Amino acid sequence: MYASIVENIKSAVMVIDSQSIIVSVNQQCEKLLKVNREDILTKDIFQAFPDAPKEVRFIENTLKYEQEFTVDVMPYKWGPYNAYFNLQTKLLYEDGLVVGAMVEFSDITKYIHREEALKKSVEEMAANLVPISCSVAILPLTQPIVTELEPRYFIEKVLTSAHSLQITKVILDVTAIYEANSLFYDSIARLAHGMKLIGKEVMVTGFRPEVVRQMIHMGISLQDIRIYPTLKKAMELN
Repeated sequence: MYASIVENIKSAVMVIDSQSIIVSVNQQCEKLLKVNREDILTKDIFQAFPDAPKEVRFIENTLKYEQEFTVDVMPYKWGPYNAYFNLQTKLLYEDGLVVGAMVEFSDITKYIHREEALKKSVEEMAANLVPISCSVAILPLTQPIVTELEPRYFIEKVLTSAHSLQITKVILDVTAIYEANSLFYDSIARLAHGMKLIGKEVMVTGFRPEVVRQMIHMGISLQDIRIYPTLKKAMELN
């Protein structure tokens, strides 16, 4: 019954004995590693996969160092492979002695590609300055920009866009932001400093009350940055 369960689970499973001989491979493992079990069973794992780079040899290292591993994202890119796996290894014991190791892994390539597509979309949004006059542009910030984008990249994108548009002021509208960490507020301060160095100004509009409470709790102070309650008010005064 155990063998039947392992054979039909969605995760790939491989087991090696204390001599690194492959003793079990399920169907999903065959599929993800693109092998036939008949070709690799009873073989030393180093002979079965001689070209595998050391950074993907977790089951071997589990046995060698008697240390179990959990990896959330492992690029599996060598030879015929172009995928991302997550994995967990286990030591196998009998009468208190290590008799082998197993690895259970899954293909997460489509999820990684989805995250990359989301990041690209967020990067594009981060550079989407909307000119409202010859000297002023608006950047509506969204929660994904705050959550997903690295502050360094955000600053770089805004500075580059502001320079290419030849504007003198950028209004960051944070109306859609309901939560942020100190890195985000620090990136606003650094952006304002960077803009000042190239002769431009950053203004901020639309802080929600709950966001202001967060800022007070974290001791955030955006000194030397003009802040307005609404986008309309900022546009009237600029």
